[in-house]
Amino acid sequence: MNLTNQHGAPDAFVKALQDDSYTKGEADFSVTGLLQPPQIVRLKAEHEDKLSSDVRDRIWMLLGTSVHNTLEKYGEGLVEQRLFAECEGTTISGAIDLDVDGDITDYKVTSVFTVQKALKPDWEAQLNMYAWLLEQNGKDPKSLTIVAICRDWMKSRAGKNNYPESMIVSIPVPLWPSERRDRFVRRRVEAHTAEATMLCTNEERWARGAYSVVGGKGRPKKFDTIAEATAFINAQKSGHFSVVDGDARYIRCESWCDVSEFCSQWQAEEKSNG
Repeated sequence: MNLTNQHGAPDAFVKALQDDSYTKGEADFSVTGLLQPPQIVRLKAEHEDKLSSDVRDRIWMLLGTSVHNTLEKYGEGLVEQRLFAECEGTTISGAIDLDVDGDITDYKVTSVFTVQKALKPDWEAQLNMYAWLLEQNGKDPKSLTIVAICRDWMKSRAGKNNYPESMIVSIPVPLWPSERRDRFVRRRVEAHTAEATMLCTNEERWARGAYSVVGGKGRPKKFDTIAEATAFINAQKSGHFSVVDGDARYIRCESWCDVSEFCSQWQAEEKSNG
């Protein structure tokens, strides 16, 4: 991917972003790669030489790298270890930030808003895939924790209206049963190796207002996920409700997908809405 600097960021930032030492090692897939939508992964591979991204949109990566480098230097236990395992004829790798006798910790630089919401499904899946890797390497995963560093935390708001007391928040992550971990990993591999590319789901496209609940009094209520819409219906004591497709906005497609200009799914919707 070509890196542009359309907004005149200092050269130090440009050089730091160009010095990307990330590698998945001798593996077909990384854990984070498997969690990506298959369609995006394939389009990136097909159009790699045409892709570009601006420094402005990548600065946040430096924050995460700085945190990881510092904690790797002072952490205890097995820090930033990359593990490998076989699945469905492919090799998968993942770099665990910290493993202390099966207690897995992953560091995230994120926003207060993200911490205030429910645990992100991708975070839960990522750490359970690390647990799968640990198990495949003959070790017993015992617990999963995300340590979130809130980049926009303000002391003046601490403890008010569910606002975090500290910039650093520890979030326990449910450890799935071994069978569920194994099943999930196999399904992700199958999705990424299938001959026919899967279209991105509403959740993968960060849809807003993708589902509406109709019934009862008042206007239809909009929800981002089918799970949220279903939970709302289940909480109602009376009335008849149903879930229908809403007039969604796809935030990832609009602003954050590197391959949207090459995506037939998005281009078809743009054409129909234009």
